[in-house]
Amino acid sequence: MALGVLTHTVDRKNMQRFIFPLAVGIALTVIPSVASASISVAYVDPDDGRWYVPTQAGALTGFQFGASADTPISGDWDCNGIDTPGRFRHNGYFYLRNSVNGGDPDVSFHFGVPGDRPLVGDWNGDGCDTVAVYRPSESVVYAADRLDLHTTWRVHDVAGSPMVGDFDGDGRDEIAGYRPNSGLVVVDDVVLDGGHDVLFFDGLELTAPATYSAANALARLTPVAGNFGIPCSGCQDSRPALATGDSGAWVTELRARLVAVGFRPGEGDQYDKALKGAVVAFEKYHRLERDGVFDADHWALLDTAVGVPYRVDTPTRVEVDLERQILILVIDHQPAGIIPVSSANGETYTSYNGNTAIARTPEGDFSFYREEDGWYRSYLGGLYEPFFFRGGYAIHGSNSVPAYPASHGCIRTQIADQDWLKPQLEKGMPVFVYGVRVEAPEI
Repeated sequence: MALGVLTHTVDRKNMQRFIFPLAVGIALTVIPSVASASISVAYVDPDDGRWYVPTQAGALTGFQFGASADTPISGDWDCNGIDTPGRFRHNGYFYLRNSVNGGDPDVSFHFGVPGDRPLVGDWNGDGCDTVAVYRPSESVVYAADRLDLHTTWRVHDVAGSPMVGDFDGDGRDEIAGYRPNSGLVVVDDVVLDGGHDVLFFDGLELTAPATYSAANALARLTPVAGNFGIPCSGCQDSRPALATGDSGAWVTELRARLVAVGFRPGEGDQYDKALKGAVVAFEKYHRLERDGVFDADHWALLDTAVGVPYRVDTPTRVEVDLERQILILVIDHQPAGIIPVSSANGETYTSYNGNTAIARTPEGDFSFYREEDGWYRSYLGGLYEPFFFRGGYAIHGSNSVPAYPASHGCIRTQIADQDWLKPQLEKGMPVFVYGVRVEAPEI
């Protein structure tokens, strides 16, 4: 991998960002200076997927993120003004990091098909980068306004190689078609000064065709450029805190974002009991205070994918994390739902035979062996739609599911959650319980 210095001049009036597909198939992302941040260029080794990113001291720091066949990208995925690495895999998966270092993806999702090429842009002007794919077989770009949440699609026909930029200065990125043989950039539905909707790209800046010069055509490098530095002072997240009693568009948005990462917040624009329960599960997963209030600084966490242990032989199962007090239903290795639970409180009680016992939830690897319909009466009280995994211990619905351990040993769920969960359970399905005396497996 050759390292070097790359300087960019960008016409900031006509363009805030562009992504230019290089001949070698690795995207070049250019972002202009803002406030206290500046352009910097990261390099990716195509042989092993290793990144080399400049530090503020002027050196290069290296880390591993991705595989050799991945296409590197960069973007401001968590809306804090800093671009961080991303990779697009040929099978249509995006893998994104929210920090400039190696490690597991913070966000991962499927958006594309084999043969697609990745693009990055802020399509709706909210200050957050999202992704798109260019499908050469159709000459069409498919873009989404949210990471891993494709409720709003934007479809663009392009003539030439796709190019991304805010060409008209309205704060939203548009798709243009770049024609390498002529150097022309065709921008649809954009009116620029002088009425130009066709520009020329000479490798350094976008200009009107009458003033272009091809003498400084861009050398075919393999860099990934972006603002990897300090976020600008004007890039604060303005999304509000929400709590019981609130209503409106932000509540609807919170519900949609929670659903996208696997939680069960119900429906509507009211912050009700169902939404509060999903927020508590979200707080438990991220080890936050369990008060059911969605704080303003928690929005960025919704871009973090829920991780589950990878168990190659059990793609469909139930995971119960007693330390976090959550249950995750996993189907085909992916989290299908995360719900709050309440397990044993560790206190003493009198058992059915008159002996004193300590309330503990059994930990280990089990499987469901028995179920009961409706309300099942036990010595210690009613169990709603229970599914038993060891002796008299069951996962069951309850009218009392506080945000802390409170049971005699069973794993309590909310009634609505149990109605959703039980039809997806079956005898013989594996159940993994851990987090107090048994260490949680790595995610």
